[in-house]
Amino acid sequence: MLILAYILLALFCVYFIVYLFKKNFSVKMQREELRRDWGTAKNSRYFDFDSIENYFLNTITESADKLQLISDKIADDLYINDVFKLIDRTISKVGQQFLYARLRTIDKEKTDLLIQDAFADIITADEELRMNTQLTLMKLQKNDSYYFQDLVYAKKVARPSFMPIVYLLSALNVACLFIAIFQLKVLIVFFAIFIINSFIHYWNKNNVSVHTASLGEFLKVFDTAKKLDADPKIAAQFPETAGLLKELTPLKRKMLGVKLDNLAEADMVMIGYMLFELLKIAFNVEMILFYSIIDSLTAQREPLKRLFKFVGIVDSSVSVASLRASLGDDYCKPVFSPDNCMEITGLRHPLIVNCVPNDLQLEHKNLLLTGSNMSGKTTFIRSVGINMILAQTLFTCTASKFAMPYAKIFSSITISDSLLEEKSYYFEEMRIIKNFIAESTSKEPCFFILDEIFKGTNTIERVSAGKAILSYLATGNNLVFVSTHDTELNDLLHTSYDLYHFTETIAEEELIFDHTIKKGPLKTRNAIRILEINDYPTSIITDANATVDLLMKA
Repeated sequence: MLILAYILLALFCVYFIVYLFKKNFSVKMQREELRRDWGTAKNSRYFDFDSIENYFLNTITESADKLQLISDKIADDLYINDVFKLIDRTISKVGQQFLYARLRTIDKEKTDLLIQDAFADIITADEELRMNTQLTLMKLQKNDSYYFQDLVYAKKVARPSFMPIVYLLSALNVACLFIAIFQLKVLIVFFAIFIINSFIHYWNKNNVSVHTASLGEFLKVFDTAKKLDADPKIAAQFPETAGLLKELTPLKRKMLGVKLDNLAEADMVMIGYMLFELLKIAFNVEMILFYSIIDSLTAQREPLKRLFKFVGIVDSSVSVASLRASLGDDYCKPVFSPDNCMEITGLRHPLIVNCVPNDLQLEHKNLLLTGSNMSGKTTFIRSVGINMILAQTLFTCTASKFAMPYAKIFSSITISDSLLEEKSYYFEEMRIIKNFIAESTSKEPCFFILDEIFKGTNTIERVSAGKAILSYLATGNNLVFVSTHDTELNDLLHTSYDLYHFTETIAEEELIFDHTIKKGPLKTRNAIRILEINDYPTSIITDANATVDLLMKA
């Protein structure tokens, strides 16, 4: 027997050593992978936007402390989802959901923005802290962690009207089990109640199964937050977290029953877990515990939101630091000016590789931008719009300098008509711009982006309506950027708009675009020349030039 004991002890020691070796080797490999991938974007094939945006959708009703939530229309105009794929370097699914919500939320106050920026700077300067933080966040790396926000924002589950009977049946079975020690016949009553309880247990299984994933994820998020808070460098940046964890500890204790239930669901064939399931049925443990937890969750909703936010802001700060590392010298932190002035140097579109940088300076004026197709007008105003969002959500811009007002953002770039919804292009654009007009009178600064205003109607009315609307929007502390082919607007709006343009040159029968913004109005016309170099019939070219001469004389 002694020999057998030694053998078992030796086997245990070997197993324990192998376990420690594998664990240490795994951590070492993870650290090497984190070091290698720092400053690189994720593989874009793995973005589940249906799950990623759920947290943002749930926060829409909480607008009291928000300056603006970026609408789907603006997100489409500025390619926000594609920008998110570029900037997302989060480790956890909680962090990924939080970062997406940050990108589409402009807060009234800059407090959280500056906290995120400060921690991103700390992470940048301390590689060991950064990797330890990322390793801790890996516990929430699986897709199941998307469900934690479902727990935070879940609707209250109403208790069944017969819950008093459930409590009574549970108490009776406890009493029967005790009395059976002295009177075995009572076991008949115990098993009769067991049969009734089994129906109740499996009837309630549907409610439990809907919430099982999110309930189990709370334990992971809590443990992750606790480990993060244990690092003094993180705790110093988030001093309120220790009190938050203490507040949620009683809820964690209740959740341990859910954790056991998850194990049982995974290994029902094991005798130990079968016994656990039978005990739950006999005394309605699962049902009583479930509704107790649901009540606690309702009472603790605000602390749960703060828990989500803590993990989210830590992970998003790591993501911001990684983004900045990938940009090198091609990024800056924004400067928020108190008025509607703008100074931009070296502006780049974040999604365009080798993008031509551009500069712009506006002093209490708006921007009227002219130029031909493909010259860069729309890309430039999109670049400004995207960077205004990045400035106010990530405190990071793809420019050398970006000074701007802290403002709400609105866009009218991509508009489409719909035969099914019986909406024409003109009426859809009119609806969008009417919203601009309503927003322009708000006390907060607004930044309006318009691309080819009213291009769905005739020239005279387009220019006339465009002039009236652009003059109206350019009031108060608003800032308006408009691109157009209508050079007539240059003379009509020069008092309230600075005139800039993009242009191209034609050399050796080829169009050459420098994609560089230039001061002043566009003075060249190349449309007919472009027809000519594309081998349009001579009669068409002659007719077009004659018509231009006729119109210029009119």
